Amino acid sequence: MVWGAATQAPAASQIPGSSIAKRPLGKTGELVSAVGFGAGSRFCSIQDEDAAQALLERAWDAGINYFDTSASYTRKGLERLSERRLGEFSRPRRKGVFLATKFDPRDRDGALRSVERSLKLLQTDYLDLIQIHSLRDHADLKRMDGPNGAVAAVLELKNQRVARFVGITGHNDGGAMTEALRRYDFDVVLMSLNAAQSANPVAARRMEPIPAFETAALPLALQKQMGIVSMKVMGQGMLVGKGAGRASAPELLQFNLSQPVACVVIGVEQKERLEENIQAARAFVPMTEREKQNLQQRLTPSRGTWYRFLKSHDDSLPV
Repeated sequence: MVWGAATQAPAASQIPGSSIAKRPLGKTGELVSAVGFGAGSRFCSIQDEDAAQALLERAWDAGINYFDTSASYTRKGLERLSERRLGEFSRPRRKGVFLATKFDPRDRDGALRSVERSLKLLQTDYLDLIQIHSLRDHADLKRMDGPNGAVAAVLELKNQRVARFVGITGHNDGGAMTEALRRYDFDVVLMSLNAAQSANPVAARRMEPIPAFETAALPLALQKQMGIVSMKVMGQGMLVGKGAGRASAPELLQFNLSQPVACVVIGVEQKERLEENIQAARAFVPMTEREKQNLQQRLTPSRGTWYRFLKSHDDSLPV
């Protein structure tokens, strides 16, 4: 696979066996942990509040400083559960935490109202990163355009210094994401990347060829020196395990850490899984091109299942 000249992981700062390495977040000037804490559906599934806070504390103690949440991450009946939990955790250590949240409205006023609520729940007067959540396709991109659209909202928030950096996220359509990055000067992009997805340069949807993120959006993000954050490294768990189309979690994480990304966000709901991610990040050695290709080949049987999942995935639904 050819992604252009910069295909290796960014230079990192780490003493072997110590805290998780920090990587430059594009041209923002920030250093973020190579592994980020994903406070999405898995995290929201935790019933016990003390257990949820303990996971956040453990991640922090291990050197994770990038914490990813969203206005829509919750559990049924509990408004914005993820942001509430992150607010309690981050308030006493705000300057050290890189706090990233997202909003779903495509209109300016709705976006600004959502962010105002996020600030209250996160117990802060500024965000390190605010992102337009889950770009779906070109029609969705059109809805957020113009003076009354969501893009205008994030640029306004940055100008007002409510948000230090702004970005966009996406799981489904690499072509739409590429156009969004071409059209607007976002600081950061959060996109779906994993070893099963990378093995196929084209995603089929609605009987139309749509470029995968790594063949279109990723090279453009590198060209624009954006901060690149990846997600879905484990394919929502469907790539983890033994047998055809499966691999170990450390292997899947090693693959993503070997790509030109600043941070890999992983959803966490169990201490054992968090520890596994921490140890894999600390022991990280970049994969060779042959090792990457071998892993991609092993995951071939899961490729179809993964793409079918992406067609209908809605990241904003409560657990």
